Amino acid sequence: MTRLTTSPTKKNFVINWSLTFVLLSLTTISLLAIYAASPLLVYYLDGTDLLIKQIIWVIISIVTLVALLQIGVDRLFTAIDIAYWILIFLLFLLILDKYINLPFIAPVNGTRAWFYFPGIGTIQPSEFMKAVLMIKSATIIAEHIEQNRIANFESDIHLFYKILKFAALPLVLIIAQPDTGIPIIIVMGLIAMISLSGIQRYWLIGGFTFVIGAVLVFLFLFFFAQDFLVDLVGSSYRLNRFYGWLQTEDYISSWGLQLYQSLLTVGSAGFFGHGFGSQVISIIEPQNDFIFAVIGQNFGFLGTSIVLFLHLALDLIIIRIIYQNEYYREKIMAVGLLGMLMFQQIQNMGMIIGLLPITGITLPFISAGGSSLLSFIPSIAIIYHMSHMNESKKNH
Repeated sequence: MTRLTTSPTKKNFVINWSLTFVLLSLTTISLLAIYAASPLLVYYLDGTDLLIKQIIWVIISIVTLVALLQIGVDRLFTAIDIAYWILIFLLFLLILDKYINLPFIAPVNGTRAWFYFPGIGTIQPSEFMKAVLMIKSATIIAEHIEQNRIANFESDIHLFYKILKFAALPLVLIIAQPDTGIPIIIVMGLIAMISLSGIQRYWLIGGFTFVIGAVLVFLFLFFFAQDFLVDLVGSSYRLNRFYGWLQTEDYISSWGLQLYQSLLTVGSAGFFGHGFGSQVISIIEPQNDFIFAVIGQNFGFLGTSIVLFLHLALDLIIIRIIYQNEYYREKIMAVGLLGMLMFQQIQNMGMIIGLLPITGITLPFISAGGSSLLSFIPSIAIIYHMSHMNESKKNH
């Protein structure tokens, strides 16, 4: 840690250089990977154009981070309700576009999740809703703990109700786009935060048992009673993803194609990869969902290991900051961020090597996309502020 003097009239801000190094390293790898994906892009996308847009979003994100730290992150907590309702309005517009053709909205593969602005690119409100819900939930949970020193069944139910009261509407609107990836990420963040709220332990044990049981029942039905499973849930696109995951070789030309290509890409790259900008195996959505496979194809085991190590380092740095901090509201928010990050990391890298089913969940700070990158900035600003407070406490 070193000190940076922001101005003569302000206290020195303590920059966490370890966190800064990891974030800048991930950003650099992201830019390299996006450009390396150029030969794999569909005909209507240009690699140079994607790279320039991503650089612009990186600059915007850095400026926003500095501005938030200058203004003070407390304003993020006090102004979060305004951001919430603005995003709710935008999500309503996306749903309304199904019935009325609105400007600046163009569905992609049947999903209405983006506003398109010529010369700027796309804005995805649901990405920003992730940060808003984490910050708002942290305030609610912190206030609930302050008012309910002793946890019991009634207080736990009241907490669940208060969170559900504001989280349910955006989740429903996002699912209706339709998009299930971001709602799952949000739910994982909320679960991480609630687990730190002091609720009765049986909620956590019961929830974990239910999830494990549901997964085991699903796998049993999938392998031994598949006809019954189809009758139960219907033949849907989401179920077809499990065919592609669990029976990849039987669906190489359809539902298993993406995973099969990904496995060939990573498996054939060796230790150092095929070289920068290589086009050995085609990859669908190489700049977004499958950016980790692009890194594997170009830089091999070495490149993917570096990405894995950097994400692990990011998680450990955040955990250390959380552990050292004494401000409960900020700690809860950081745990929510960590829950989302770890889920995205595990899901994205896991699906590339076949450990998990293919989803539309991107790799944080690596995949192309301005909305995803910028949406992390408010939470990262709070993390920097927490680190600063930790170091200030040590020095006094």
